[in-house]
Amino acid sequence: MMRLLSLVLLFSMISFAHARRASSPKAGVWRFELKYPNVDVPFLMELEPGKKGWQAILINGKERLELDTIQVSKGKWIVPLQTYQNYLEFSALSPTMIRGHFVKPNKKPEERIPLEGRPGTFRRFDRNAKKAEVNLSGKWAMEIAETNGKKTQAILLLDQSGNSLQASILTPTGDYRYIDGYVSGSNFETGAFDGVYNFVFRGKLDGKLLTGEIASKSTSTFTAKRDDKAELPDPLKQTQVETINFSFPNMEGKTVSLADYKGKPIVIQIFGSWCPNCIDELGFLGPWYEKNKNRGVEVIALSFERALSPQDALKHLQKVVKKRAIPYPVLLVGTSSEDSPATKLPGIKNFISFPTTIFLNKDHQVHKVHAGFNGPGTGLYYDEFKKMFEKTILEIAP
Repeated sequence: MMRLLSLVLLFSMISFAHARRASSPKAGVWRFELKYPNVDVPFLMELEPGKKGWQAILINGKERLELDTIQVSKGKWIVPLQTYQNYLEFSALSPTMIRGHFVKPNKKPEERIPLEGRPGTFRRFDRNAKKAEVNLSGKWAMEIAETNGKKTQAILLLDQSGNSLQASILTPTGDYRYIDGYVSGSNFETGAFDGVYNFVFRGKLDGKLLTGEIASKSTSTFTAKRDDKAELPDPLKQTQVETINFSFPNMEGKTVSLADYKGKPIVIQIFGSWCPNCIDELGFLGPWYEKNKNRGVEVIALSFERALSPQDALKHLQKVVKKRAIPYPVLLVGTSSEDSPATKLPGIKNFISFPTTIFLNKDHQVHKVHAGFNGPGTGLYYDEFKKMFEKTILEIAP
């Protein structure tokens, strides 16, 4: 009897040890899919064990996004997605199978998109592509039609090399950031996932017309024609600000007013930490301010958060300011999607986009208002923004 009991205990210990090993995923690149009812959105993430626990890198086209502060407890993983409120929650069913959810906690009710992951390669799509019969590289005039009937004029930038395809979509309010995939025959399939933006962008060239869809939680359709002269509305003529004045709390709860900066030119950044284009603009403004603060131009960020409570909004924004090392004052203006610049900042007309950048001269008169932001994924358009920014600084602080 004792021998039988010993054997049972031994087998139990072996099974338990095997289960513990199976609960850890295989190190390396993983290919995940977000399981929407209408589409599977693929993305890549590299998982590696380190001295301080597991580390991850989200691979999104040309960008590599380091994900830290990963929590692993009793086989359950929580992977924060940069400084966004969104996160991945999953369990490793075996060293080669992960299941869980992409969680958006600031929604009512909380949004949870199922996901699955398996070890993969540095390719977003598992495919056996045919030889490309078309060259899609170039600039395209694009129209996006949403399910509610709304239509948006856009510019599509495509860069094809063999079967590989890089893409970027510019709209009057900002860009879709980094998109990558492949061409097969006269069809293409690309996608993106950066912690917020997540979609599959695919279509086909028929003659001179490119048609297809942008699929995620909902599906939009598009048409595009090659047009080297395609333009969007001037971002400096979309939003008007007659006058501006404000008093809002900073991260320490101290009230900061525009009047505190008497005699100084100001760049006001209207943003939200939930907005990828806003985070891209932070990536430009932060280093610019550190390098140029001796020129006497101040930068102030007015933040409109989307949280379930004012307390959650402040707590999250404090985390973002610390994590991103934002070197200029950040003031909390809005705490939910119901708060808007139009109501919180009287004097603003036709506000269309986060971020929006307002340039004030030393007398705090409005010099320029720039709606939206085209980030580093847009190439020359990002360079054009930087040139416009520097030219404007010279105008308000000669």
